[in-house]
Amino acid sequence: MPAARAGGFAKRTSMSIVTITGIRPDFIRMSAVFERLDAEFEHVMIHTGQHYDDELSKIFFSELDIRQPDYTLEAGTRSRTPYEQLSYLSTAVIELLHAEKMDPELILFLGDSHSALASVPLFKEGYRIGHIEGGMRSYDRRMPEETNRVCCDYCSDLVFVYTPLYKERLIAENKDPDHIFVVGNTIVEVVKKYRPRGPRARNYILADIHRNENLRDARQYGHMLDYLDGLGMAMGMEVRLVRFNRAVKLIEEHDLLAGRDQVRLVGPYGFLDYLDLQYQARAIVSDSGTSQEECPLLGVPVAVPRDFTERPESVEFGNSILIGENKPVNEMIDTSIRFFDGYTISDEQLAWLGDGNTSQAIVDVLTREL
Repeated sequence: MPAARAGGFAKRTSMSIVTITGIRPDFIRMSAVFERLDAEFEHVMIHTGQHYDDELSKIFFSELDIRQPDYTLEAGTRSRTPYEQLSYLSTAVIELLHAEKMDPELILFLGDSHSALASVPLFKEGYRIGHIEGGMRSYDRRMPEETNRVCCDYCSDLVFVYTPLYKERLIAENKDPDHIFVVGNTIVEVVKKYRPRGPRARNYILADIHRNENLRDARQYGHMLDYLDGLGMAMGMEVRLVRFNRAVKLIEEHDLLAGRDQVRLVGPYGFLDYLDLQYQARAIVSDSGTSQEECPLLGVPVAVPRDFTERPESVEFGNSILIGENKPVNEMIDTSIRFFDGYTISDEQLAWLGDGNTSQAIVDVLTREL
């Protein structure tokens, strides 16, 4: 079994909880949950290895003071494509549980990465599953994340949702309401703890474009870059575009930054540096769902170049705006600037994210239900 053991774990109670995580947002969002689980349960942390280099994995453990995983698998190094990762994790996780004679009361996932699809074979083997961040739906079938989150929700005995809307969605899908728990958003306590303070530069636009819908070919990504370049010119400031491997490959193969002088590649960054980069920005353009939560908590406006979102409350309460993927560039620019110029944020607009006590709420549910 290709798994690395990183020392023992302290047994807190007779109940055993296994967490399975694999990517940067999982580490960040689960950081406070890990701490509470360690304090209250016999907690075994499995890292799937989906993100496995220093920038995308190790640095987040160090910055957020997350203990080392008990076991580390090799999803990122042994498999590259989604189907290879699913094939690998389908056997590797179960073989690890059998080899180490683990019989947990619950196996807990967060989010919608490929690692969350390990819930399917575990469900078929009779393990009880829990899912944090359940009930999110963009209803955009192009998104691999949509498939992942729907499958994990279906397999879960306990679903932890961020808002009442997500619970309503799951009930509409015939999920038992007694198994759905509104706990608030895990990101709130993390951002509150590490939020930068003090003056802001506000002299650049930060951009993060990495979703399949916007990277499907050079033409679509070029459209995004035309928008970013035009936005930078209209606002009189540089656009700092965060590096992603697939995006850089498109840029280099097709010379996509030629003539787009307002756009400069930067990063990648660790969590704390990126949080400060968001805090200092005049505005943000991002197709990441996380940006629709983090940026409002930092008081920074965000334009989302997508046609759909699984976080409609962010738009409804003025935290963010959808500007579309293929609308005319000038229309996208004008819509963005109007939103940026009129942006305000208040506690009432942030209420949908919860009160910042999500990790304890999750532990309370586990203690009661298991």
